[in-house]
Amino acid sequence: MTRWLAAVALLAPAALTMADEPLLPEVATALARVKDRSTVELTTTGRHTAKSHTRPVWFVVSDAKVFVQAGHDGKTDWYRNLQQNPSVTLRSGPYTFRARAVPVTDAARVEEIHRLFLRKYTTAWLLSFVGSSIGRGRPVEVSPWSVSAARP
Repeated sequence: MTRWLAAVALLAPAALTMADEPLLPEVATALARVKDRSTVELTTTGRHTAKSHTRPVWFVVSDAKVFVQAGHDGKTDWYRNLQQNPSVTLRSGPYTFRARAVPVTDAARVEEIHRLFLRKYTTAWLLSFVGSSIGRGRPVEVSPWSVSAARP
């Protein structure tokens, strides 16, 4: 156990430094190319099974971050999975992003993200007038750190 703690202590500063690094140009370019798509495939690791789970979700791109939302007050498997293991994969078109996902809890930031979703998804915006919660789920900030592109 002591070796494991020592390894974590050595890696923790590197992980923090990586979060502060500027976005790689190829990641920014790929995000710009997919931002107008309707959905992205989100892959999480099962919290009980450790198997990959993929599902399509609505998303928005803002400030080099990807935001997704969990409906049902966060009681979805993918949301619970990423709380256990924040390493996720996003796939859209030919691009696959490796990323870290963190639930957003700051109330002002949550409202800002909801506005981004209502602006992008007309259906959610229209349904908001009749009290629908579509587009107002639990937001998650996904920070991509690498991207690969499938060859045609």
